[in-house]
Amino acid sequence: MKSSVLGGSMEALWEEGTSPKELDPLTIEIVKQLFLDQTGERYAEASVKSLPIPEWGGNLVLRDKNGMLRGLLWANKFSKSRVRVVAFAVDSDYKGKGLGSAAWNLLLEAARKDGHTEIQLEVRGDNEYAIEFYRRRGLEVIGTLSGYYKSGIGYVMRGNI
Repeated sequence: MKSSVLGGSMEALWEEGTSPKELDPLTIEIVKQLFLDQTGERYAEASVKSLPIPEWGGNLVLRDKNGMLRGLLWANKFSKSRVRVVAFAVDSDYKGKGLGSAAWNLLLEAARKDGHTEIQLEVRGDNEYAIEFYRRRGLEVIGTLSGYYKSGIGYVMRGNI
C-alpha cells in the first residue's frame, strides 16, 4: 500500500491502493462486505481478486484514522481515451461528508494526467443517489443493461473528463 495521502477529511483519507490481487484475506472480506452493503451484490474472494485494477491514481481506497478500509474507487484504463469505473463504494457512515466527491476529483485528475478524455461506468437502475451523483458530474445514461445486476436493470453512463 502506498502511504501517500491524496485527499479526504479528518475522519478518513483517500490514498492509492494496491491491485486487488495483492489484497490480504481480511481486506478481501471487508471489500466483499462493502460491496454487499452498498450494492447488494455478493462477490466471491476470487471475483474481487480478479478485478482488473492496476496500481495508478485511479485505484483509490478510503481509510479511517485507524487504517480501516471505509471505501474504494477502482477504475481502469479501458482504452486510450476512456477510463472505466469498476467499483465505487463508500461506507454508509462516511457518506455525505464530501469523500465521494474528493475521490471522484482525484480520479479525474489521474485520468487527465494520463491523457484520458472520457469516463464510463455501470450503475444499478434503482440507485437514484448514485445516478444523480454521476449526472451532476456530466455523465449521461447511454445504455441499459439487462441481467447485469441481480436486483434488476443497470445503466451504462458516460461523460467527458
